[in-house]
Amino acid sequence: MGILCLALLAIVLCIPVQAAGTGPSVPDNQVPVQQAYLAWMAEETDAEMGAAVMYVEPLPGADTSTMISLLSDFRNARPAIGSMASRPDLENLTRRMQEIATRFNEETKNQTLARGGTMKDLQVQTGNAVDRNPYVVMKKDAYWATRTTRQMEDFDLWVMQTQGTLNTLQAQGYPVAETQPYLDRFSGLKSELKSSLDSKDFDRADAAALSVRDRSLEVTGRIQDLQGQVPEDKKTGFRIDEATRVIALADRINNQLTEQILDIGAADPVLLKTKDDLRLAQGALNGGQMGLASSYLLLIKKDYNDLAAAYRDIAVSTSLPEGMADVLNTMAITLGDTADRIGGS
Repeated sequence: MGILCLALLAIVLCIPVQAAGTGPSVPDNQVPVQQAYLAWMAEETDAEMGAAVMYVEPLPGADTSTMISLLSDFRNARPAIGSMASRPDLENLTRRMQEIATRFNEETKNQTLARGGTMKDLQVQTGNAVDRNPYVVMKKDAYWATRTTRQMEDFDLWVMQTQGTLNTLQAQGYPVAETQPYLDRFSGLKSELKSSLDSKDFDRADAAALSVRDRSLEVTGRIQDLQGQVPEDKKTGFRIDEATRVIALADRINNQLTEQILDIGAADPVLLKTKDDLRLAQGALNGGQMGLASSYLLLIKKDYNDLAAAYRDIAVSTSLPEGMADVLNTMAITLGDTADRIGGS
């Protein structure tokens, strides 16, 4: 039997970096994707739970009243999926459904083993119920359609914003001729990304998305090199703004982790230190103390690397919900890339 483990669903973003320059960031299109995925998994879990009740009911002396009650609770929670408009609301609903499914699984296992059933036969029956359920296929197709639409929108928007940045730099007299081909080659990834999503294969779609991410960082790096003549205070301000965005993302990850596990090691104290160093860097910049602000940026660089190490340690040493290890490893890569962009020793 499957257990609904979606509280920290990891969907690899098509473009997990901001478009180069000062334009608007790529919008957060992941809530509809998570809704569609939860709807798919809920349909599958509902089918499994219904089949489990039918398997246990005829066993000698079985009592399915608790199972039926939990199944009713699960079905009552499902209609709210479509009304969840924010990640926190959706994650709260997911945890509630996960808790119900976990309790149902425990009761099913207890009844099955106590009344002469076998887990193998139970798994066959629940698996067959999922395979025969046309609504599961419909929800799966709806998920991939939503994910495809959102990721392709993100891709196109990132290309448009980054091209706009290059156009602005060219108008300001920057030599963009050597950088434009990198964006053109990036644009060529669109067909492979679309093909990977059409395959409805998680490994292929995630691999394509990570390739897109790496190439987007390459383009962004070229543009940052092109902007090397920007005054030092502007560069420092950009790094501080970037740190604010990174900390916001790390905050969300840490909050999710603490809801799932008791100890997240160094991740929390390192994040608190990063916040303190950022506050001091911002204060130095506001006061015109560029040397001091640069020194604090080097501390933030170390904080990034320490936080990346903490996330990698959690990913390999802790039992996590499905997909969360990928989230942590991807964040660790992002932290390392951001640290590298600060420069210095």
